Formats: sequence, C-alpha cells, structure tokens
Amino acid sequence: MALRTFGRDRELAGLHAAVAATTAGAGGCTVLTGSAGIGKSHLVRAAVAHAEGLGVPVAARAAFELDRAAPLVTLASALQQIRPRSDAFSWLREEPDNQYRTLERLGAALEDLTDGRPLVIAIDDAHWMDELSALAVRELVPALAGAPVRWVFARRPAPADTPGQQVVDWLIKEGAEHVRLGMLDDTAVGRLCQQVVGAEVDNTVLALAGGCDGIPLQVEQLLRALQATDQLVISEGVATVVGDELPSSFITIVDQVLRGLSDDTRLLLRAGSVFGRPFTVEAAARLLGTRAGALLPRVEQAVAAKVLVDSEDGLQFVHDLVRLAVYGTIGESVGALLHREAAAVARDEGRSPVEVAEHLLKSGRAGTREAVTMLHEAAMEVAGQAPATAADLIVRALGVVGEHNPVRVPLVADAVGLLASASRLEQAHELGEAALQAGLPPATEATLLHGLADAFKHAGQNRRAVEYTDRGLRHAGIPEAVKAKLWAVRSHALFYVGDLAGADAAGHQGYTSGQNSQEWAASVFGLTARSLVAQAQGRPADALAHAQEATDIADRVGGEAAHRHPRIWLADTLTGLDRFDEADQVIARGRQETERLGTAWSAPLWHYYRTTLLTARGRLAEAVAEAENGVALAEQLTAVAAAVPLLGQLIRLAILRADDDQAREYLGQLRCRVATGATAAPEDIVWPEAYLQDALEGPDVALRTIAGLYDALPDRPAIVIQHPCAAASLVRIALGAGDRSRAAVVADVTRRIADRNPALHSLAGAALHAEGLLHEDHGKLLDAVARFRKTPRPLALAGALEHAGEVEEALDLATEHGAHRMRLRLLDRLGGRPPAPEPPPFRPASPLALLTPAELKVALLVADGHKNRAVAEQLFLSRHTVDSHLRKIFQKLDLRSRVELAALIARER
Repeated sequence: MALRTFGRDRELAGLHAAVAATTAGAGGCTVLTGSAGIGKSHLVRAAVAHAEGLGVPVAARAAFELDRAAPLVTLASALQQIRPRSDAFSWLREEPDNQYRTLERLGAALEDLTDGRPLVIAIDDAHWMDELSALAVRELVPALAGAPVRWVFARRPAPADTPGQQVVDWLIKEGAEHVRLGMLDDTAVGRLCQQVVGAEVDNTVLALAGGCDGIPLQVEQLLRALQATDQLVISEGVATVVGDELPSSFITIVDQVLRGLSDDTRLLLRAGSVFGRPFTVEAAARLLGTRAGALLPRVEQAVAAKVLVDSEDGLQFVHDLVRLAVYGTIGESVGALLHREAAAVARDEGRSPVEVAEHLLKSGRAGTREAVTMLHEAAMEVAGQAPATAADLIVRALGVVGEHNPVRVPLVADAVGLLASASRLEQAHELGEAALQAGLPPATEATLLHGLADAFKHAGQNRRAVEYTDRGLRHAGIPEAVKAKLWAVRSHALFYVGDLAGADAAGHQGYTSGQNSQEWAASVFGLTARSLVAQAQGRPADALAHAQEATDIADRVGGEAAHRHPRIWLADTLTGLDRFDEADQVIARGRQETERLGTAWSAPLWHYYRTTLLTARGRLAEAVAEAENGVALAEQLTAVAAAVPLLGQLIRLAILRADDDQAREYLGQLRCRVATGATAAPEDIVWPEAYLQDALEGPDVALRTIAGLYDALPDRPAIVIQHPCAAASLVRIALGAGDRSRAAVVADVTRRIADRNPALHSLAGAALHAEGLLHEDHGKLLDAVARFRKTPRPLALAGALEHAGEVEEALDLATEHGAHRMRLRLLDRLGGRPPAPEPPPFRPASPLALLTPAELKVALLVADGHKNRAVAEQLFLSRHTVDSHLRKIFQKLDLRSRVELAALIARER
C-alpha cells in the first residue's frame, strides 16, 4: 500500500494546481529543494500520479551520479519512458552526431508533442543531471514558455557546483516556482508513524520518532527496523516500543532493518549497493556467482521489507541514503572483488566508460591504470558536448596518478585545455604551473607550455598566451614540430594584443617550422594569423593568398590541420573583397565541416563572420538573428571570448535599427565579459561602444573612447577594410568633435588603401566619401555614390547618398533594409515627420498597447497558431529572440499560456 502524504498539504496543493493549470494550457516550472530523505521524491511521485490520473502524459526519471558522463542521458531517458508510450523521442536512442542539431530537434519534437495537449516532465535528484541535459533544460524551459509543459525538478542543496545544480539555480533566478521542504512537524510525524505500522502509536513510538528531526525517510526506516527486530509490539490496536537495542543513528537504523533479513538477502543488498544505480537481477547474480533465478526469493524479501523497489529501470534502493548505509557494511577486500566484477558487468552492458572506470578504481591497484586510461579517453570524447564534465573526469584521473607516473604529463596537458574550455582558467594555470615546477625535460615542458598557451588563447586571455609561448620558445633544442605549434599560437595571440608586426613574423615562423617538420596544423594556423594581419593592414590580396594556401593545406592533409578551420579566415577575406556569394559558400561548407569534425570551438566564429557578411549585404534582421545565435552558442560552450565580438556586432546593429535600449543592454553584456580579462580586436570592442556613444551622447564622447583607434589607424586600418562605410563615420565624428586633424588622418589612410587596391570599388567609395565630408566636396560625394553603386553594400551606398543630398533614394534604401535610425534622420531632413503608423489592430486602451512593435508581431503570429520556430522563420529572427519576446509578452500581459494569449487577442481585435 502506497504511503499517503503527511504534513505537505500546501506543497501538494501547489503541485496539483500546477498540473491543473497545465491541463488548461499553461506550463511552467517548479523546483523542490530539500535535504536528503525530506520527502522530495515522494512529492514528485505524488505529482506524477496526479497528472496521470488526469490523463496527462508524463516523462519522469531520477538522475544518478553516474549520469554525468553520458551526455543527454537524464532527459533522453525520461522522454523515452513517456507514459502513455510515444514514438516522438525514439530517435534519441541514436548516437547524437551534433549536440546543437540534437537540441534543435528535441525542441521541435516537444513543441509538436505539446501542440494542444499538456505534458509533465519530472526529474528527481536533478542535481545529478548530466551536463548536456542541463544545457537542454536551460534552452527548452524558456523556449517552451507558454506551451502546456510543466517541468518539475527535485534537488538537494549540495553538491553546489554540478551542471544540474547550476541550471536549477538559473531556473529559480528566472522565475521558477521554488518550494523549500522543511522537517515534518510532530503531528505529521505521528500520522506517518500510524501509516507505517498500521495502528495507533503511543508516546514511546512518538518519542523515538521525534529523534529523527522530522525527516520522513528516517522515521520510516526507524519503524521498519523496530519491526524487523521485534521491538515494536501492537496490543489492542496501539503500537509501543519495547527492548533495549534501540537504534541511535540512521546507520544503526538501516543495520537493524538488515538484521531482520536472511543472510542471503543481505548479500544481495550489498552486491546491489555497489552499482550506484538501478540494477538487474542478472547483474546482481553475476556479482554473487549464482543463477538469477536463485535470487528471486531474496529480491522478494528485500522488496517486502521496503529496502528495494522494483522500478521500470530495474531494482533500486528505496533511497540512496539506504544504499550508502548498506554499502558502508562491505569490507575493503570484498568491496574490491565486487567492484572488479561490477566493472565487467558494466562493460558488457555497454555502460559508459566512466562507470566502468569508477568500478576499476575501487577494485584495487591492478585496475587503476586501465581506469585512468578510460577516464582520459572518456574526457576527450565528451569534451565537445560537455566541457565541464570532461574537465571533472580528467581531474579525477589525475587524482589517482602518481607525481612521477609517465602518463601524468600528457594528462596534465589535456587537462589544462579542458579546464580552460570549461572557463576554469585559474585551475588550469595552477595545474600547469605545478607540473612545470616539478621539473620536466625541455621538450616535455615546451609541449605543456604550448597546451597552456593554446588553452588561454581560446579563452581570450591572449597576453597570458603570449607569456607561455615566450617561455616555451626559450628552450633550446626542442623538436621543430613543438616550435611550430608555439609560433602559430603566438601569432594569433600577438594579433589580438595589437602587435601586428610580431604576429606576422610569428605566423611566418609557425608556417615555416610546420612545413619543415610536417606539423601541418601549425602551418595552417600560422598562415591564418598572417591573413588576419594582412587584412588589418589593408592588404586584402595578401590576406586572401594566405587564407587560400591554409585552406589548400588543410584540404590536402586533413587531420589536425582541418580542425583549425582556415575557411573561417578565407570567408572573412572574401567578404572584405566584396565577393559575397563566394564568402557565403565558404561559410556554408565550413559549418558542415565543424559539425562533421565536432570542433565546437569554431561554431561561434562562423556566426560572427556570417553576421559581418549579412550586415554588409544590408540584411540587418537576419544579421541580428545570426549574432544572437552566436552569443547563445558561445554561452553554451562557456566561450566568454567568442561572445565579445558578436556582442560588438549586436551593438552596432541595434543602433542601426534604432533599438537604443537593446544596444545599451548589449554593451553591458560586452563590458561584463571584457572585465574577465577576455580580449578582442579594438574594432570589435571600442568601435561599437563609440558608435553607440555617437548616436546617443554625441561625437565628443565617442571621440574620447576611440582616440587610440584613430591614432593607430595608419598602421592598423582594419576597420576601413571590414566596414568601408566606417571611414565616413570616423571623419564625421572627428569633425563633430572639432578634431579636424584626426578626420584628415582617416581620409588620408583610406585614400592610401584605396589606391593600393584600385579594383576594389568599396574602398574607392570609402575614400571618396571620407574626402567629400572632410573637404565639403559635393563632387567627391557624388563620385563615392557612383563607386558604391558598383558594390553589393546597400547601406554604404545609402550613407553616401545621404551626404550627397540624394535623400529620397537614401530613404528608400534605409527603409528597405531596416536601417531605422537613418530612415528617421532622412525623414527629418525631408521636412516631414515619420508617416503615422498604421492603426493598431486592437481597440483603444487595449493591454496590447503595452507591447513593443516587435513583440506585437510575435504575439499576433503565436495567437494565429504558429509555433516558435515558424515565427522565427517568418520574421527573420532567431529562435532565442522569439523565446525572449514571448516571455516578455506573458509578463507584460500577465498571461501563462498561448491559449490565454490567443483568447486575449481575439477579444481585443
């Protein structure tokens, strides 16, 4: 008979109300937090049972500590076990080839499944959720806002730093209902005692149960122990405690429960406790060296004693605290034997290598070497999908490897990279420095320093990366291949700290040493750095030549060279040369390679360079969606540095689109990331900030911010190559601030670059535009218009048209391409106000007036029955933007579901 719920009336009523709201079309998220044994699991089961009683489909599962090394296992297993059965998630059994495509497909499947019907997803022990499931939850909960999906998570307060714990904390911060479970009061404890023993209880029972601190699990186990040892007597319908061996702690409580079982059943329980997860009768039989059939009577006794429960996943302990108490009764020698056999069982069952390795580590010294290898391999395998988990695994491996073990150095080298990928830079630094101080052969030390440099460069800590390469290159006699890799990393790091000459020289050294040693990846990486330098110095033809050679090498030799993705920089140079269609093709192929190779680090960069291309084409709405997706992806990868230039692009796009509040928000996000020490090119940090300041605070403020960029322009004219229309903006800002000399520098530099590249119409147009503004030369402005007409850059043309007095054509272009700030400015010049907006499609004083125009567009489409991804496609927005708009719509209108939104709009139209 199932236990009723005592002392949780308010919490249970809240869960019932949440499920009821879900059946009415309103979803949401509920988090139950409480200590072990406090009754969280019981409430989750009660909520699930209530939902099923109402005919609501349910996907439920408890997470286990071993989930952490199996990406998506927590959420995928829950969805695969959905009741009633559904094939909607059967594809999750396939090995995911790309985590981002998997998450997109998962969101679409949930959106389809909940189209018009509710769903409850319940995850118990959510603190053990694996990293990819946690990432999916962070994506899906906001994405499904307004859908009839109720998420229920139960978790303990500790451990505090797991991916599951972090995502649940984030959900609470974002507004999830948070229920904290405290101890039961005396009345509830008394009622629980009566339920467990099936009779009234006297003061002896209540007094003993009162020592359990109101923790339901301990009360129940205490009473089971008293029953098992005949220390609980029922006379005339009242239970009383007798005897003098009363348990004094939870361990002794469980021990007394075990005493009431047969020796064979206790052996079964000890064997089962070794697994740390649900187990099968067959698996336990292997550990005990017997037939599965012989264990059935023991299983029945353990289930009857409420020590084990028979679940859909297999046999499992009634609570993990009970399992741990049983596990604590196993001696060291017996435990080693059981773990050795459990490792073999886990391997045969196809369990994760981490589970096998954990058993091997506990099986004695003989299993340690194999366990370390398995943990190392597992860490490298999951690194792309779950960087934090990978870092934890390799640190675990290091923890059992001796200081002088020869496998330690390669482990440390990989650990440094994984820790940096997980944004644990200080830990990476400390680990690497500790290994270096221990004294290593020069070649080994240089290899480790390369690992540190590469890790810190990818994390955006370029100055520290330069320091590490300096130290590595000081060693005489190190292998040429190691030198090549150090030079190549150094070239990119130097570029981002502003040393263009040093970056070009280091890139050349990396290329040459790589060729000599056939370390092709270094040659490719060195060439791409040289391409960056050439582009920044206004030598686009050289930039193209370097990027093309790097791409040819990577295509020819493959392997690690291909993992450096030189097409990223090839696309950049093609965009700078106005060869937009070719750049688009290169980006499309590069993205396919990223997915095929699983090189997640490169994904945000593709978003960055495609945003650059879309902005140049004047496709601003698409550019915003591209950049927002890139920032979201960088956050998923904990790639702080990769988000910085994308946020810079978003600031400029928001200003172009006259979305000033959004521009300020993006600037705040950018500053937070830069404060961590991440560096990026000044064109991606100071220029966007100055662009915003010029629009909102005036040219004087903007000039102070970018004075250094003006002064560096003769040696680093990158901004003119990347954004030809920036030349005119820089001249206009300097003139507006009364600094004619700096305006002249911009015009002179742009002219020099244009003359060096006479076939490039966009640079010629930029030079003429800058000169026309500087000298108030209308003829040059008209010449600039003529040049820009020969380019695929409509907004550069619109800017030249505006200054040449061709206001109406400029207005048409600004309107067509969504450059609303320019549009408003041009309308003002024409002496008219912006045309009155079309009458809103709702009655006066409607609550819909609270919505912004962008939010209203989303609301109308959602009310018409469109799903989020369809809205995103129709409005040229990212799915993240649609999700964000929908959450704001619900908040402003005090709505909880798409059904309520549709009803409101139907009333107000």
